[in-house]
Amino acid sequence: MMAMPSSAEQPLLKICYEDFANPPYIYSEDNIAKGILADIITAAIKDVNVSVALYSKPWMRCQQDVISGEAHALFAMIQTDERKHLFAFPPEKELSQWYLWLAQYPVFKAKGKPFVAAEYQPNMGIGAPFGYVVLDMLNDKKWLSPYQYEPQAGLKMVAMNKLDGYVVERQIGIHLLEVINHTADVDVSEYLMLQSNWYLPFNKHFYKSHTALVENIWRNIAVQRKKVEDSLNEG
Repeated sequence: MMAMPSSAEQPLLKICYEDFANPPYIYSEDNIAKGILADIITAAIKDVNVSVALYSKPWMRCQQDVISGEAHALFAMIQTDERKHLFAFPPEKELSQWYLWLAQYPVFKAKGKPFVAAEYQPNMGIGAPFGYVVLDMLNDKKWLSPYQYEPQAGLKMVAMNKLDGYVVERQIGIHLLEVINHTADVDVSEYLMLQSNWYLPFNKHFYKSHTALVENIWRNIAVQRKKVEDSLNEG
C-alpha cells in the first residue's frame, strides 16, 4: 500500500509534471509550478485539506515515478488502453467530466504549404514530442519523421522546411512560435491529429486505498476547470 507522507500540518501529495515548459498550461518560475493546469490542481487539492508538492521530471520518468509509487499522480495525461493498466483514471462514467483540460493537437506546417491529410505523402515526415500519444499515431500512419525533436526544435525545423510538420498541443505550439520568432513562417493546419481530454491519473495502489480522497480531487478539478474556462471566455 502506498503511504501518504505528511507535512507539518497536512498529508502531502507528490505530483509530477513534465520538465519541459508548456505555457500557458504548465511551466516553472523559480522552481515553482505555474500555469493553468497548476492553478486548477492546486485549487482542487486545497479543498480536500491535503498539501501538494508539484515537481518536474522528463515525461517518461514522471510516469515511472507514479508507477513505482515515488509519486502519487502526474499530469497532464491522455487516457489510452495501455495507460489504463498502469494508472488510475477517473471512473468510466465520469471521464467526460473529471478531466483537466480538452487538448487539441493540430499539425503545425510551413506557412503557405497546404496540409491535406487525405493527400499527404511524407517527404521529411512529421515530428512530435517523445512519449506522446500523437507520436505513436504518426508512426501508425507511417507519417513519422525518422528524426525526433523537442517542440521548440521541431517547430524550427518546420520553419526551415526540414520537416513536413510538427504535432503539438495548439496553444503550446502557438506560444512556442512566438518564443522562437517563427510566427511568420509556421501556421496551424485545420487538420486535428487528436482531440482528447487531459487527466490527472494516480498511482493505482494509492487510488485503491484512498478512493474517496482521489475522487474528491477529480470532482474538484472539474469545478476549478470550469471556473478557468469561464474566466477565459469572459476575457
